[in-house]
Amino acid sequence: MLFNFNNLRYSLGMERKREVAVSGSVAGGEVLVVRGPSGAGKSTLLRILARLQPCIGGEAFLKGRSWREIPGTEWRSEVHYVAQKPVLFDGTVADNLALPFESRMLRGKKTFDLERAKVYLEKLLLSQPGFLRQDARTLSGGEAARLVFARALLVGPSVLLLDEPAAPLDGKSREAFYGVLSGWLNASGRAAVLVSHDGDYKYLGRFSFLDITA
Repeated sequence: MLFNFNNLRYSLGMERKREVAVSGSVAGGEVLVVRGPSGAGKSTLLRILARLQPCIGGEAFLKGRSWREIPGTEWRSEVHYVAQKPVLFDGTVADNLALPFESRMLRGKKTFDLERAKVYLEKLLLSQPGFLRQDARTLSGGEAARLVFARALLVGPSVLLLDEPAAPLDGKSREAFYGVLSGWLNASGRAAVLVSHDGDYKYLGRFSFLDITA
């Protein structure tokens, strides 16, 4: 199994009175679709799996190794989280794409590949003239979502944690997004955990469900 988590327990709500306990797994080439009503803790689960938020108990494993054995920065480069609201920083589109390679997570380990970035942007319908030089803060919601997705792919993770990634996309850009994700999943040793309400995940091929109740 490429990625699995056992009896992850975490609390929800202002007073932390409701506790959630979940287990799940996903093999290479597969997508684990996390479903549940609003407030059930789907986004919280992704943040915990990315080790951006603590949990009460439980354990996650990547390729058989416990997250307790892997430093946080290394884990987040392999199990990479893409938030529902795209996170962009001051600077150009190119600056934002290169940013992870200047961080502690990847500095000295991987090098930013501009040509590879251009390929992803073209596939995601973001190859218009001057786009790389554009101020990232001026992008539309759909453009920002696709840019952040391309940046995540450039990091080179084994597992993508995707929180409603296609929510701001229209028909053509949504189709392009799922086409790129499907192609990425076809490579060996890759999987995704996806929070989605749109049902488009059915075009990704192999998927299973994890239901979280409120």
